[in-house]
Amino acid sequence: MTVLFDGEIHVHYRFVNLTEEGAGPDLSRASGGQRNGLCGAAEPGALAMVTGLHTGTVPFTVTWHDTEPPLDDRWEEIVEVSFEPPSANLWLTAFEDSRPVRLPSVHSLRTRFCARGMDEAADKDVRSHDEPAIDSYLLELWPAPPAPDRIL
Repeated sequence: MTVLFDGEIHVHYRFVNLTEEGAGPDLSRASGGQRNGLCGAAEPGALAMVTGLHTGTVPFTVTWHDTEPPLDDRWEEIVEVSFEPPSANLWLTAFEDSRPVRLPSVHSLRTRFCARGMDEAADKDVRSHDEPAIDSYLLELWPAPPAPDRIL
């Protein structure tokens, strides 16, 4: 496993994207044809992920695996989608906050989006900088042929 990003990102309106710099999915179509509701890959070259927190920073980790990683039952929500990255140089973005994510290679990928604390964060709505984190997220990536989305 290789950690591609591990830190906090400031969200607003409950979303985080993984895409090329300056690009972003059409959020109204990002989950078109998918049933999971948390991670959309319907817009080519972009992942659109939903957070529980409306506004504030959330801990977020992005990892790369050579093969499918084992499931970790510490996460409350786990969904998978297929993703065709447009390049190896991507950005984790949420409005003005952007963090670089460099993929080791560009393949058809499987992505597993894991979350915990989403309901509590949605109830809280806003996290100020001096409050502890409420929700946290993990995005796992590995080479795999396209497959339907799954709710795990």
